[in-house]
Amino acid sequence: MRLNDSTDMALRVMIYATTQGERLFTIDQLVAIYGLPRSTMMKVVNALTRGGFLAAQRGRAGGLRLARPADRISVGAVVRHLETDFGLVECFRTGNQCIITSQCRLIAPLQRAMEAFLAVLDGCSIADIALTPADFPVIGRESVA
Repeated sequence: MRLNDSTDMALRVMIYATTQGERLFTIDQLVAIYGLPRSTMMKVVNALTRGGFLAAQRGRAGGLRLARPADRISVGAVVRHLETDFGLVECFRTGNQCIITSQCRLIAPLQRAMEAFLAVLDGCSIADIALTPADFPVIGRESVA
C-alpha cells in the first residue's frame, strides 16, 4: 500500500490546517513550511477544496481553513479523494492483460488487505493526527538568540 505524493502532501496540508483552527492560512505559508513548488501546492489545495475538505476565502484578506471540524474528516476520505489508482497489482488496474487473472488466488487476499488498510484510515480523523502550532517552523521571523 503506497500513497502517491499528492496524497502525502494533502495529508500534511490537512495536519497544518488543523493547527490553525478558524485562522486563515495561505498557499505561500504551506510552500514555506513544506518547501515544495507553489504549483504543486496549488494542485493539492485545489483538490482538497474541490473535495470539500478545505474552504477557500478569496480576496486580499483571503486564505484557507478546514471546511468542517477536523474530527469530522476521516483520513480515509482524504486518501480516497486524492488517490486515483488503488491497483496494487495489474489485475486491479484498468486494461488488465494478466493471463492468469481468472484463476489467480492472490486477488482475494490483496483485496482484503486493501479494504483493511482503508478501514484503518476511515477510523482515523484528521483531529487524531493533528499536531500543535509549535511543531511547525515560524515563518517570516528570524529566531532570536
